[in-house]
Amino acid sequence: MEHELTFQKIKEQVELPELLSHFGYTLKKGEHLGRGKWHVFEGDDTLVVFKGRGGDWMYFNAQDDRDKGSIIDWMKNRVSSGRIAGITQAPGRTLWQAVNDHFRAYLSLPEPQRPRLDLPPIAETAPGEKFHSIFTKDCRPLEDTTYLEGRGISQATLRHPQFVGRILNHRHTVQRAGLPPKTFVNTAFPAYHEGRVVGLELKGEGFKGQAPESQFSRSLWLSRLPEGRPAAVLIVSESALDTLSYAQLHPQESALYASTAGTLTQNKIFELQRLLREEQIPAIRAAFDNDTQGHHFDTRLLAGLASDQNPMKVVREHEHQLTVEIMAPQPAGVQALSRRLQAYNEQTSQQFSQANGAPGTPATSPTLRDELIHSQKLGAHTYQFHLPMSPGALHAFNQAASQTLAFEHRVELVKSQGKDWNQDLKQDQLQQVVRRELGDVDEDQYGFGQQHWDNPEISGSGNIAQLHQAQAEARTQGERLLVVELRESRDETALLPTLRENLERIGLHIDHAIRQPSGVAREILTELTLRYPVQSPQLPAISDAVDALRQNPRVTVVESGQDAVERRQLAAAREQERQAGPPLRPSDSPARDQARQDFIEAARQLVRELRVCAAGLEAARLQEVSKQLLTRPALTGINQENVARVLAVVDTLGTLKTSPAVLQLRQAAQLLQASKPPTPENRPRTSPRW
Repeated sequence: MEHELTFQKIKEQVELPELLSHFGYTLKKGEHLGRGKWHVFEGDDTLVVFKGRGGDWMYFNAQDDRDKGSIIDWMKNRVSSGRIAGITQAPGRTLWQAVNDHFRAYLSLPEPQRPRLDLPPIAETAPGEKFHSIFTKDCRPLEDTTYLEGRGISQATLRHPQFVGRILNHRHTVQRAGLPPKTFVNTAFPAYHEGRVVGLELKGEGFKGQAPESQFSRSLWLSRLPEGRPAAVLIVSESALDTLSYAQLHPQESALYASTAGTLTQNKIFELQRLLREEQIPAIRAAFDNDTQGHHFDTRLLAGLASDQNPMKVVREHEHQLTVEIMAPQPAGVQALSRRLQAYNEQTSQQFSQANGAPGTPATSPTLRDELIHSQKLGAHTYQFHLPMSPGALHAFNQAASQTLAFEHRVELVKSQGKDWNQDLKQDQLQQVVRRELGDVDEDQYGFGQQHWDNPEISGSGNIAQLHQAQAEARTQGERLLVVELRESRDETALLPTLRENLERIGLHIDHAIRQPSGVAREILTELTLRYPVQSPQLPAISDAVDALRQNPRVTVVESGQDAVERRQLAAAREQERQAGPPLRPSDSPARDQARQDFIEAARQLVRELRVCAAGLEAARLQEVSKQLLTRPALTGINQENVARVLAVVDTLGTLKTSPAVLQLRQAAQLLQASKPPTPENRPRTSPRW
């Protein structure tokens, strides 16, 4: 009879772990949360199952603090919520009758259809022992996705089995005097340590915080392990938002994702090591931000994962320098590392010399020395590397170390094109919107819609032919077009953002920026369609930049031969006009006007020499004085003081103080500071001393 199946009999006859297994839950592999005190099952949610006082099975939901209790409560809550297919309340049956119906159906199954689990024994819960997480008591399953969707995270990503139940909504109610209570709903990311929730990271529009007493120094936000297969790689980034962005841009079904909540402590590295070891994950991929801190985290992670063959540690962290120490009884790896770092130093020195306008600048220059990687041998097998705290130097060291030294697991270092992966995601979505809005416009490899190409392509210098309608239209507006193709490695610091910024700063307008298939593994090919007016006052800088790009092995400049010749000729003419400068406004004294002209000519030469000597401030002062003398007949006030300051610095610069330009400047300045206009009778015959 129906009344014979009581709740007490259900508790005695039904094993909760087997019931969960029947309804699709799986025992989490390698779970040691309670060290023999409970089991963890994962299905549509994560359940912690344990033995209560008296030996009855009990449970609680790690994602929903309301969902907990006995085996009867588990069935009642599923009947009420309908969260599991097949567990429903039949018409005409009360809630409790429906609970009994489902247990009766389960107990009526033939023995072969009822699962039997061989679980390790667990101890009875001690009185007062708490299992539920205090951090998730105000959390609910993720329903409000406004914040995440506003950051570009799609519903498809949030519904993926890797992330279901790992993102929650946290409700916080504020009551102010005289006002109705207001409830805020934030997005919550539980922080895990050895499988337990030990903290909560909270984010919302204009808000970022954490639950009180969160233990972020040793915990990670984690996705679920892949279903039905071992994880092939552990992907770690700085924030859960970046992790979701990376997963959306580069989906990988066999990955376990983790984030460090903005910090990478040694305890977090220990937790990453535990996950790699216990889940038998062969590789870890560091996807930290593309900035100084992100590269710094790469270095810390490499040190934490170094093999016993070459133990590595960060021994000093300073605002401007990082010191890494490596023990290497077999020096082959360190020698290979040193060779790569020496190549980096040589390349950096060469770039510095070219930018300084003085090829062969010695490495003893303080400015250059601070940008180089230095090393020293402390003992028979101990080496130290002193790294400038800059993205370039840290990136060079990390890449070289990851490829030459031994590590406990395979280590991969990847970087976003922008500052972080969420920035990359939003940029990718923006490009998708542009392509969608273009409709049926079929863009070719140079970024122009096909409607622009009314003429067939012709062969010749440059892949953009002169007869193309797009170029013809640009010419009617006094403009020229060219294409720059940039090839970058996904594993190195992104050059595109800096390149775009520099091109736009000097006066080049970017019509299109389109990513194309490269054909080379882990290489990104971006094509930029550029436009510039031939009458631009910045044409000399534009021309120099285009020619400099031609020398870059990662860049291909696609420009017609005629346009290149025209560009250089116009730039040279424009530079001559610039050097000639605006005309001098005559005064009532031809002799004083001649002195002004002499001063301006001498100042032009001296400015170049001051810049070579790294005296940029004095060069700027001298340029300002020359500009003032175009309209003023004499040196007075602040102009006179600036000339005195410049010449005082010149006197400290060795042979520069006796150069012809300085002597001419001194004489002209002496004449221009006189109270009366110079005449042949009162003009000094020797150069005065300033």
